[in-house]
Amino acid sequence: MNWLRKARPVLIITGLALVIGSLVGARELTHGASTDAPAKGDAPRAAGGTIVLATVDTDPGPVSYGLPPVLPSGTVIKVFVKDREEVKADQPLYAFDATLPQATVESAKAAVALAETKVAEAKEGKKRHAKSIEVMKKGVEALDDRARDVLGYRNLIKKNLEDSYKRNGFPAEEWEVKLSIDPTYADAQIKYRGAYNELEVEKAKLGALEAVNAQLPIDQAEAAVKQAEAEKAKAQVAVDMCVVKAKTAGTVEQVSISQGTTLGISTRAPALWLIPAGPRVVRAEVEAEFAHRIGNDRIGKQVTISDHSDSKLTYTGTVRGIGSTFLPKRSTAENLLGSDTRVIEAVIDVTDPAPAGKPPLLIGQRVRVNFGQ
Repeated sequence: MNWLRKARPVLIITGLALVIGSLVGARELTHGASTDAPAKGDAPRAAGGTIVLATVDTDPGPVSYGLPPVLPSGTVIKVFVKDREEVKADQPLYAFDATLPQATVESAKAAVALAETKVAEAKEGKKRHAKSIEVMKKGVEALDDRARDVLGYRNLIKKNLEDSYKRNGFPAEEWEVKLSIDPTYADAQIKYRGAYNELEVEKAKLGALEAVNAQLPIDQAEAAVKQAEAEKAKAQVAVDMCVVKAKTAGTVEQVSISQGTTLGISTRAPALWLIPAGPRVVRAEVEAEFAHRIGNDRIGKQVTISDHSDSKLTYTGTVRGIGSTFLPKRSTAENLLGSDTRVIEAVIDVTDPAPAGKPPLLIGQRVRVNFGQ
């Protein structure tokens, strides 16, 4: 045990030396200067400079496909593509069973037809309303003529009686009393009041009928048609989205579904990946301690891209843009130094992702970028 106590300081110092050496080596691997001479046919590399980890990507990036947002779950009835198949934009990729969404469409169609029937009924009601007003106006005119005739008849009887009273020498102040008890005049007065009252009642009915807005039921019915059509369109979208189509041209990768596969909202694995057909880029991860070395003056400058596992495999690229915000890394790979995982992203256009005599750069491949001095 004595020898163990004596050797403990030596072991601790040795362990610390190994840890420090590992960290320094990792730092040099990730960000250190590169002094390897370029092999024949390789792209030129800077004899030193800031080196950062990066990932090969597409622009735009790969897209995962799964369950359409309009479906809570679905069963795949057909897969139209296979791994590594090139597809065009809007080309069908796979389809879900659309029985239930199609039933909703049929129900929505019936609702539209019913709403359109209500519009036709409302329009016919407006015609009937206008006809009723026309008929009632003629009736009011007839009653008005009748009331005028009855009034004229009453006035004639009154005049004849007053002339008689005058010839017989009755004082004028007695005429009203005599008229009130004369049966002929009383009958004419009753007929006039009856005709006048009937006229006023019909006028009131006509006014009430004219006050009715016969267009309102049409507007309401047409609004119901629009709502029903919107529901039908929404239901049709669900049917259409049961056939999942490519949003852009590209290459299909990792098809994980087949006929009969059921996907739900809790399904995490994508049905497939679509790698867009477009330029290849490298997204470099510039950590905080090196951000001051990679400024906007680098934009448009050439950089050297090397394979992460074989630094002799090099490619060239041009800096397209440099971010101005520290954000989480796109990749899930851990930083070798275990420091801050937030980085500034620099996007680099790859000059030639598949040069002659070299393996092509693959999407998702980890590389290193040498920005030079």
